[in-house]
Amino acid sequence: MSKDAVCDFLRRCVLYADSSISRKKNRDDDMEEIERWITYRDFTAYTLSEVERGELDDWFENEGEAEQKRETLLGQPMGVDIRNDVVDTMEHPEKAAWLSALISPRPVLLLSTISEQGVANLCPVTSVSLLANTPPLLGVSLSQDRSGRPRDTLVNLRSGSKISAMVLPGTWDAALLVNETAVPIPPEQSEWEGLDESIESPNGFPPYHPLSAAVLECEVVELHPLPGAVATLAILRVQNILRPNPGTKRQMPPDAENWGALLAQFGLNRLTSGPDGAAWSFEVRSHRD
Repeated sequence: MSKDAVCDFLRRCVLYADSSISRKKNRDDDMEEIERWITYRDFTAYTLSEVERGELDDWFENEGEAEQKRETLLGQPMGVDIRNDVVDTMEHPEKAAWLSALISPRPVLLLSTISEQGVANLCPVTSVSLLANTPPLLGVSLSQDRSGRPRDTLVNLRSGSKISAMVLPGTWDAALLVNETAVPIPPEQSEWEGLDESIESPNGFPPYHPLSAAVLECEVVELHPLPGAVATLAILRVQNILRPNPGTKRQMPPDAENWGALLAQFGLNRLTSGPDGAAWSFEVRSHRD
């Protein structure tokens, strides 16, 4: 939880306590009860002052958070002072870095599939696009590692697995989840090992993580090798949407007024909360270590 959120919560507690004390005095309630409320109010107000002064800042730091959180560089208008680069003359790392930085932000989805051997697989991806609303189609590009091994997700889709595409909230915990599931492991092992308990789909699709903001349950429509690339484009048809049930308090489908920021990727390995990436960032390193 952020420091600003804690301060806001404590301020509300102090205001509520002040109102309660005033009501109880007007009703001539028991003085012992009023004194307990005064003690609570004073303690909460003092705690608020400590947090605001920064005396408890170390309480708000997770492991590695201080080193990895930093503002993301945002683009500025370039005017007439430009450099003209021919993309085919660039080395792969430079080309990939520029394309990833400019086609940003991209939503981070965590894909859940099942292998022919019954191994549950998790795979974070950012190469996701909404291709059509009717029928509801998603496009996901699935590549291979440096040794030429295709992603387990692609292998599983080829063997007939359904897929649960988890949309993640724009939180530090979600970034840690992506970092953990990005670690390369043998296909006979499952990324679920060591994670929170999975939740079974009500529709017979692969399980999803409880941290998910929503889940798109999909089936493969087509697989297309991309021209001149080592990646394959998977076209998925969305069959079900699992989402929070807010009751009647908020309207659905969500919009900017009632839906929080989702996890996004800026550049090659930097995750942050959309849409502008200015609040905090987390660098995924696990796939490189």
